[in-house]
Amino acid sequence: MATSDRKQELKIDVTSDNICPWCYVGKRRLEKALSQIDSSRVNVSVSWHAYELDHGLPRDGSLLKMDRYKQKFGEARIKQMLPTMMETGKQEGIQFSFGGKIGSTFDSHRLLYYVKQQENGEQKQNALINVLFRAYFEQEQDLADHQVLIKAAEEIGQDGNQVKQFLQSDQYKKEIQDEINHSQQEGISGVPHFVINDKVELSGAQDPQQFLQAFRKAGITF
Repeated sequence: MATSDRKQELKIDVTSDNICPWCYVGKRRLEKALSQIDSSRVNVSVSWHAYELDHGLPRDGSLLKMDRYKQKFGEARIKQMLPTMMETGKQEGIQFSFGGKIGSTFDSHRLLYYVKQQENGEQKQNALINVLFRAYFEQEQDLADHQVLIKAAEEIGQDGNQVKQFLQSDQYKKEIQDEINHSQQEGISGVPHFVINDKVELSGAQDPQQFLQAFRKAGITF
């Protein structure tokens, strides 16, 4: 039997929102765990699925991020949360910055779905989500702004004019709404949420060792 025939399959489905700081942290920690797996023995596939963390955000126009945070959490809690988040980010190589604007992430989820339909779609989706996280959390850019999304797509080699036409269309709106509805039906109340090989579930930005334990629980040996 050829070595490739013996490869194990590790499938990871991640439910996430692009304005969720713990999703950014969770992605970094997942990548640390995956770096400890021998790629000659295990095929890894990672797919990202849409979630709306803040259903009250406008689909047209945006709000000041700090104003929205204060509305949702209150000023006292924000003063506690942000320093903790920034320190956690530093440990993962993320420079969190909480200025800028916040709006609906629906179109950014559509864009992630759009690139996934292409050749090598999973790799493109993973590359794009890195760009989106960095744009929002480190560069204070607004993911509801189509110009920001077009620039992000261009960073991973997409044609800006084609992306602009796509964003102006209704393509994949139903698919993204279906994903959001599905996550609610599955009882997912917080993100990031990970499903390993359709068997093992993990919630939150777990440490790399927790991911490795989950992979073993799902039947992966490494």
